[in-house]
Amino acid sequence: MADRRKWIALGYNLPVVPSKNRVYVWRKLKEFGAVYYKQGVAVLPHQKEKLGWFAGLVQKIREMGGEASILEISFLDSDDEKEIITKFAEQSREDYQQILREIKRLRQDLEESPAEAIHRIIEQELWDKLHKKYKAAHKRDHFKLAIGKDTEHRLAVLQKIIRLDRKDVRLLPEYIQLL
Repeated sequence: MADRRKWIALGYNLPVVPSKNRVYVWRKLKEFGAVYYKQGVAVLPHQKEKLGWFAGLVQKIREMGGEASILEISFLDSDDEKEIITKFAEQSREDYQQILREIKRLRQDLEESPAEAIHRIIEQELWDKLHKKYKAAHKRDHFKLAIGKDTEHRLAVLQKIIRLDRKDVRLLPEYIQLL
């Protein structure tokens, strides 16, 4: 039998009240980039770091009066595994696409009014906000999609644009085309 990919699964059950506990767990699982295999069963690719994430969450769930267990699993049906991998990819792709849509809007602003756009990007800390979103998306991207590299590249270009010296402003159109 060929080596199967290992996964970790978190099975849990929480009291309905207070609902803030369920919301907390849902947000943590989203932060981890976990996907639900079945209701109350979230999975991640097996890695030591991710096992630590789940272990900390198990402790918190138990403190909230819930039940939780971590399991190491592998899928016997390759179609089930493909379905889970597809869910991971769709989740990550949407994270990156949201960032790229925001970069596209900034690109349009830069084309229309470069000085004002750069000032707004700096003033409103838009690059910092996008970079924070990227770091969160990258953390959740367990299969390192190509769109992640593209997003990282475009953020690097945007950073170069907002750091342009007045003497280098002639490079602005070239950089904007790279966005």
